[in-house]
Amino acid sequence: MRITSTSFTPGTDQDRLSGLLGFVAVIIDALLVIDGIAVRRTRSGSLTLSFPAPTSTSGRRRELVRPVDAAAREQVERAVLEAIGPKLG
Repeated sequence: MRITSTSFTPGTDQDRLSGLLGFVAVIIDALLVIDGIAVRRTRSGSLTLSFPAPTSTSGRRRELVRPVDAAAREQVERAVLEAIGPKLG
């Protein structure tokens, strides 16, 4: 997996108070766009990603895109955070 492009939209001041730093869109291997990935700072201070997960009318959340396992999540997080690091300010 190679991230070929990113764009970062910072959260509002209010978002940042709750740990939401902003949203990122990534293009992977110049083939696939994943948009709406939330970049969050946890209470312990680490950075993490939350993948888009709309809620149905019945209240069920369903992730549209997600890593296949914990190891894949770590790899994706590392790649995305490295790519947008300078944009986090």
